[in-house]
Amino acid sequence: MRWLRIFGIALLLAALFLAGAFYSYRAIARKRERDHRADLLKLPDPAAGTSYPKVFFQRGVNFTAEFPAFYGSDRAVEMLKKLPAFGVDSIALVPYGFASTTQPQVRGWNTRWEGDVGITQLTRVAHSLGMKMLLKPQLWMHSANPANIDFPNAAARAEWFRQYRPFLEHYAGLAKEVHADGLCVGVELEKMTPYEQEWRSLITRAREIYPGPLTYAANFGPEFETIKFWDALDWIGLDEYYALPDNLSAAEIVQKIEAVQSHYRKPVVFTEAGFPSVEGANRTPWDEPARPMDLQAQAQCYEALYRAFYKQPWFAGIYWWKVGTNGFGGEKDASHTPWNKPAMDVVREWYTSQKR
Repeated sequence: MRWLRIFGIALLLAALFLAGAFYSYRAIARKRERDHRADLLKLPDPAAGTSYPKVFFQRGVNFTAEFPAFYGSDRAVEMLKKLPAFGVDSIALVPYGFASTTQPQVRGWNTRWEGDVGITQLTRVAHSLGMKMLLKPQLWMHSANPANIDFPNAAARAEWFRQYRPFLEHYAGLAKEVHADGLCVGVELEKMTPYEQEWRSLITRAREIYPGPLTYAANFGPEFETIKFWDALDWIGLDEYYALPDNLSAAEIVQKIEAVQSHYRKPVVFTEAGFPSVEGANRTPWDEPARPMDLQAQAQCYEALYRAFYKQPWFAGIYWWKVGTNGFGGEKDASHTPWNKPAMDVVREWYTSQKR
C-alpha cells in the first residue's frame, strides 16, 4: 500500500502546485489590469475645463458592457475605437444599479462590469477620439422591467425616492468628474414618473452637482406622452420602440412625438431605438421574438426611422440599442445589435453622408 500513499502525496503536491499557479496567474492578471487602468487614467481629457453645450446633434449608439469585455478592458477600448469609422460621434455608457418590485430598494451600483474607473477610462478615450458621452445609469432586475417598479403606498414610495436619490447623486458626481456631455436622470420608470414633484426635486439636485445637460429616457407610449416635468430638463428623451406598420411609414409616430415636443419646445433625443434582426421586426421592436432571422428587415427599419426623423428641426439625435464592448453580433445573431449586420451599413451611410 506504500505506493498508494506515495501516489496520494504526489497528487496532493500537484494540486497544491496547480492552485498556487492559478492564484499566481490571477494576481498577475489583476496587477496587469490595475496597471492598464492606471495608464488609461493618465490620458489627458480634451474636454476637461471646456463648456457644456446644451444642444448638439448626437450620432450615437448605446455602448454596453458585455462579458468578458467590462468597461475599461483592452477589448472594450479597442471596440470603442472602431466606432468613428461608422460616423458615430456619441456613445451612451450604461451602468446599472439593482432594484426590486417588492421592496423600495436601490442598491449595488459601481459594479465591476460598469464601474466608475471603466467609465472614466472610456470617456477619456471617447473624448480623445472627438466623441461625446451620455451617461445613462439605469436599474436592473433579474425577472422584471423597471417599468414595473410601482409603490402606490405613500410611505414605500417615499422610501424608494429616498434610495434613488444617492444613486442619481453618485452618477451626477461621476458625470461632472469625467465631463460627461449629458446625463440621464432615469430610464423607463413609468410607474414612478407620475410623481412629478419628486422628480423635479431629483432634477434640481442633479443640477446642483452636474452642470451639463440633463434628460430622462421615457418609455415609448403613455409614459413619454404624459410626463409633466419635461420643462425642467434640457432634452426630451425617448426610448423609441413604437411599432411601425408593415409599410414602415413612421408618420403616426412623428405626430405623437411632435405633440410632446411642440408643447415643451425642447430638443428630442432618442436615448434608445432599435429593432431585432428577425422577420416582422417592425411590429414589436422592443422584443427579440423567436422568429426566423431577417437582417434586411432590421436594416429597413433603421432606414425608416432615419428618413422620418433625421432632418426634423427639433430632432437632436439617436442612440441605437446596442453595440457591445465584446463586439457580439453578425449574420447569425438575431438580437438588437446592428454590429456586423446590414443595419450598421445604414448607420454609416446616414452618419457620414447626411448633414445636420
